[in-house]
Amino acid sequence: MSVELLEELTEELMPRVLPPGWERINEGNHFVSNDGLSIIASAEQIAGERWWHVSLARPNRLPSWEDLRRVKEVFIGKHRQAVSVLPDERQYVNVHPYCLHLWTNLDRNLVPDMRRPGGL
Repeated sequence: MSVELLEELTEELMPRVLPPGWERINEGNHFVSNDGLSIIASAEQIAGERWWHVSLARPNRLPSWEDLRRVKEVFIGKHRQAVSVLPDERQYVNVHPYCLHLWTNLDRNLVPDMRRPGGL
């Protein structure tokens, strides 16, 4: 997938209407809430599949569970699965000490249904 197509997909997946208290910075892929939560969202292609990646950070502490839930609802959607990955130590990157990441695969669900034994 070309850089141009990824940019188009990124724009397509951005929320059209933001809830009160959110601001999009310079019409880009960066958003800030009035309580200090910062979001960066982008489409990626990994191993031939399309992914939507949302990073969320606070200036002085990790985002809370409620932050994760709220960001997932607004930036990924209520009806999409999202995962947070704890990578192999050799793949770990820490650019911001208080940043978490949510990922959703746009081509298929990768997480089994955890509500039932066996997950399928």
